[in-house]
Amino acid sequence: MRSLKRRQCTDKAAHWVISLGGAATIFVMLILFLFIFYEVYPLLRHARVLKTNNYLFKGTAVALGIDEQQTTSYAIYEEGAVEFLSLSRGGITKRHTLSGFNQALITSTAKEGNSYALGTNDGRIVEISINFPESFLDGEMNVLPEISEGETIQITNERKALKHLAFRENDSARVFIAHSEDGRLLLVSSETKESLFGAGEKKEIRKDIANLITPHGLNRSIPPASPPVRGKAGKSNTGTAYNPAILTEQRNAFEVTSLALDHFMENLYVATSAGEIFHINVQDKENPFLVNKIKASEKAITALGFLLGDVSLVIGDEGGNVTVWMQTRDEASPTGWFFRKVHTLMPHNAPVLAVTSSLRDKGFVTAAADGTIRLNHSTSEQTRLSLQMTSSPAAIAFSPKANSILAVDSDGKLYHWHISNPHPEITLKTLFGRVWYEGYENPEFVWQSTGGTDDFEPKLSLVPLIFGTVKGTIYAMLIAVPIGVFAALYTSQFLNKTLKIIKPVIEIMAALPSVILGFLAGLWLAPLMERIFPAIIIMPFFMLFSIALAFYVWKYIPSRLKGRYRYGAEALFLIPFIIGAVVSSVLLNGTAEQLIFGGDYSQWLLNVLGLKYDQRNAVVVGFAMGFAVIPLVFTISEDAISNVPNSLISASLALGATQWQTAVRVVLPTASPGIFSAVMIGFGRAVGETMIVLMATGNTPVMDWNVFNGFRALAANIAVEIPEAPFGGTLYRVLFLAALLLFATTFIINTFAETVRQRMRRKYSKL
Repeated sequence: MRSLKRRQCTDKAAHWVISLGGAATIFVMLILFLFIFYEVYPLLRHARVLKTNNYLFKGTAVALGIDEQQTTSYAIYEEGAVEFLSLSRGGITKRHTLSGFNQALITSTAKEGNSYALGTNDGRIVEISINFPESFLDGEMNVLPEISEGETIQITNERKALKHLAFRENDSARVFIAHSEDGRLLLVSSETKESLFGAGEKKEIRKDIANLITPHGLNRSIPPASPPVRGKAGKSNTGTAYNPAILTEQRNAFEVTSLALDHFMENLYVATSAGEIFHINVQDKENPFLVNKIKASEKAITALGFLLGDVSLVIGDEGGNVTVWMQTRDEASPTGWFFRKVHTLMPHNAPVLAVTSSLRDKGFVTAAADGTIRLNHSTSEQTRLSLQMTSSPAAIAFSPKANSILAVDSDGKLYHWHISNPHPEITLKTLFGRVWYEGYENPEFVWQSTGGTDDFEPKLSLVPLIFGTVKGTIYAMLIAVPIGVFAALYTSQFLNKTLKIIKPVIEIMAALPSVILGFLAGLWLAPLMERIFPAIIIMPFFMLFSIALAFYVWKYIPSRLKGRYRYGAEALFLIPFIIGAVVSSVLLNGTAEQLIFGGDYSQWLLNVLGLKYDQRNAVVVGFAMGFAVIPLVFTISEDAISNVPNSLISASLALGATQWQTAVRVVLPTASPGIFSAVMIGFGRAVGETMIVLMATGNTPVMDWNVFNGFRALAANIAVEIPEAPFGGTLYRVLFLAALLLFATTFIINTFAETVRQRMRRKYSKL
């Protein structure tokens, strides 16, 4: 009685321990899923306005800016004054009046870094620089704005207003492109060439390039104007004076509406009221030439702006359309390049007045005549945020950290929006669709998370990683499943019981750390396969021949010798023949390469099949990862086959079936649920494998079924990228999304496998 109660207590305790263990496992899996999803969720969040402030400037602003810490804003007025506004206190902290603006007004502006080029209505260009040096006093940071005036250049003697302006500079050169109200397109360049003794020669070029965008006129140079107010006068090119009648005819054909010059001072884009873009190469300042002319819009183009990196050009037109264009390779083009539209953003309902780009990513802000301000992102083609002013904007600015937008209207009212714009480059399309990236000829699936400069455009498509995971898994399963299942069948049904020690030996293989297998595959197996690749090609034929030879020899061995070995041990007789086949193949490696591949197999593969042989490729991974999966498939399959009732086997044999027929037609179908489970568990092992894939492939995220190419899998990518991913950044969260995909994939596959296994079990249990 006492023993009965003890057993009952033991059963209850075991029941509760097992139940709690199962519940704890489910709870841990749920917590793991929630944690991963918590890290991924910010990718789904949209941009939002955190806070809005309004201030008031006294004047008509033509340019606007803000310091990096968002403490001070400034406005440049058309009468030549600059005011600095404290965003924390709301008052004007400093006012500076530019010299030489007694009667003049600013009619155009262009910005390069912290410098501005200001075009006036009397034909001058005034350069100023605005900086915000930071200092610390009593533990508090102080930002004191500084403004300095640079060189003033009188462009023409006619003192015509400069309607549009483009400006770029670096340590040794400076270029201005100005469009005047009389229709001239003026290029002013100054370059200092350093000598071995320090001081360099300054060369100045002045040229009217309006003839490049019209069918009329001569290639004229600007006659020397009055000397610059500040700075040293350099050399200038002179030529034929301009003809006002020709310029009037040109202006009537179309009107220049905007200019954009890239940071390299090579490519000038001129927009017109006819919706055309003229691409002019100004690399050689003395001999600029027209590259091509593109019809970019059916309406007048009203705004141009480069994105970060000065490769992609944003175009806004009178109809409110916003598009992104860039140069792409085109063999049909005479120059080999073609200016092509690659992205289309949500249009405005009014003409686009201004475009300003982010200094952090491929985002940009557009402003329309109806007071609409929109935050866009080029790569993802998203309009992240829409803001509204009460009147048309006079100037806009995007903070250096891309966390605030400023706009001022014609009445001097300043709008300051504090924004949160997390992960603007992430959408379902950028993760799983083809995207047209800068420098690419067509939209593609690309994973490239980092680059050499800050101008880099992140490419975070998960498709190449998913493809690599599937590719590695398929090649591993092609090796592991046939070997594992047939080895289990032979061990269970044909091998002598005294030799079944093979099973625990194979199970020991599962205890080998995957990092060891990856190490051996990458540093030993991959170079070895590269050296003996022709031998690997002929090795299957030698093995078939050696097995046939072994059978033939076994047939003629006297029975008295065969009788010394137990039934099922004859497989040991094959081992010397298989070893001989392998050795013979390796010895004939050079001969096979000469006869089959003409002396160089890698060159033959490339020339004949178009396949490039990489040392660390899918074949290496297939062997290494297959070796890791075989023990799982073998062990579970062997257990399933061994559990087939002996009554079924005996009945089949009693009806006259051979042992092989019984194994194939009775044992395998009955054990199929267990074998299916073994295959699915092996599949999950291959999908989640990290170290073997990491060390045995080149980790190149390419989408190619070529067995001689490498690939990059999801798990290996996480291992490679996560140590360098900034905490909370886009890459960090995309890697967690990859982990979530792996988690969901294995969960779905295991659920599906269990469902199929149960159905197969019910089906064959009735036999």
